[in-house]
Amino acid sequence: MSDLATAGHLRPATTQFPVSWYLDPRVLEVEQQLLFARGPGYAGHELMVPNPGDFQVLAARGDAQMLVRNAQGIELLSNVCRHRITPSRRTWPA
Repeated sequence: MSDLATAGHLRPATTQFPVSWYLDPRVLEVEQQLLFARGPGYAGHELMVPNPGDFQVLAARGDAQMLVRNAQGIELLSNVCRHRITPSRRTWPA
């Protein structure tokens, strides 16, 4: 077995990002816009709403959406009342 720690022919990586990029909030914002905001995203697992009539408010999406299980399956609905412009549901079902 070879010992990589003492191998003289290995060079440090020259293509890695600077460490500061992993901590910079501006880089995070750009990544969120370019990588996550434009495509499909994970809303939740079907076990979050196991029975017809169950719903789950999605806090990760600012409570603006909720998963609802109905007789046909699961839907992702807006959690905003069009009349009052406020969240329809604020809590999870009991």
